Amino acid sequence: MQIIIPKKLQDSEWRAQINKVANRSNSIPFDATTVKFLEALSKSILLDRTMRAYPELMATAHWLRKSHIMELQKRFEQFGISRHLRPRGTVIHFAPANVDSIFVYSWILSMLTGNKNIVRLSRRNNPQTEILFDKINALLEQELFVEIADRTLLVRYNHEEEYTQALSDICQLRVIWGGDQSVRSIRACSLPPSAVELVFPNRYSKAIIQASSVNELEDAALDDLSKKFYNDALWFGQMACSSPREVYWIGESEEVEMAKAKFWEFVDRTIDKEGYKNETYMNVLRLTTADFLAAQDYSDHVFTEGAHKTVRVGMNAIHGEYNTVHCGGGLFLEYQIHHINELTEAINESVQTLSYFGISKDQLVDFMNQLPHGGVDRIVPFGQALHFDSVWDGYDLLVYLTREVIIN
Repeated sequence: MQIIIPKKLQDSEWRAQINKVANRSNSIPFDATTVKFLEALSKSILLDRTMRAYPELMATAHWLRKSHIMELQKRFEQFGISRHLRPRGTVIHFAPANVDSIFVYSWILSMLTGNKNIVRLSRRNNPQTEILFDKINALLEQELFVEIADRTLLVRYNHEEEYTQALSDICQLRVIWGGDQSVRSIRACSLPPSAVELVFPNRYSKAIIQASSVNELEDAALDDLSKKFYNDALWFGQMACSSPREVYWIGESEEVEMAKAKFWEFVDRTIDKEGYKNETYMNVLRLTTADFLAAQDYSDHVFTEGAHKTVRVGMNAIHGEYNTVHCGGGLFLEYQIHHINELTEAINESVQTLSYFGISKDQLVDFMNQLPHGGVDRIVPFGQALHFDSVWDGYDLLVYLTREVIIN
């Protein structure tokens, strides 16, 4: 086990360090020092010009601004009126490998509600998270934030059961972000009888577009729309659970074809402007996946303008099986419908986010009420698919990260 934060600690002392964190006292929810720490972390990113190369980190820093933290505190206090909410204690977070930075939101919300936190990160390295680690470590070395450092541990290891069991043994809450197989593997390690668990397994997302609304847009508005879609889909190589994989077009055939041509031209332009490039293996994998879908009679055509442009697969029916073979990297599955309620056939419990353009809120509410079973936890306009909220996958994390004490 490698200890990433605080960096002054020795890896060989991992067991003593996790026990030390577990034995610390909880803090008060929305403690003033915690709020100052988050404000300092936000500023250290926003004021660093080199961070502009990492829009994901800039979005995280924006989320950490004091004004937003105050909004979270207001929401928490409104729920807590006439209730006595206390921290759960020691929270163990297992971050996903595909979007490692999700640990920030899980950790921060748990910290804000007064818990002690140990975060297990994957072994994958990327520049964004390494920079973030450096900034967090620099702040935790300050005397002002020593108590936060004492209640925080970020570690890395592969999949050793010894480490996972040791972490599980000391927690009051285990939070798992990851694929279904990762969830099963971690759940093989038992929890204390009084501990609880919060799981975020495999999910995927869709986009829905009113074709006539796209056709009405001028070039400047199309450029803005394509940038929002690009941010939603490709910030994490289309591997984030809330990034759209499927695009459903509402309208008649002629207007849908016109809208597709305009929309994808501008999306591909945005990809060029942003300098997004897949590695060679991903470009091959996208085409291989598209050919596989065609061979299974799921698709009637495959279209792309080049190696680093989008690959679009025209689906000939609404299926569910193809999501298990989706590879990301800018591969989009398209289907034409005439009314949003036709989309109910494509919704199941694995669908997390539906991002939309050109559809009214009344239509969206009516659609949601038509769903016969679970599925779709978020419906957001283009540009907000990756915006993290304290309510996620149907859970209010500010509430779930606390326990309620009854005093009569």
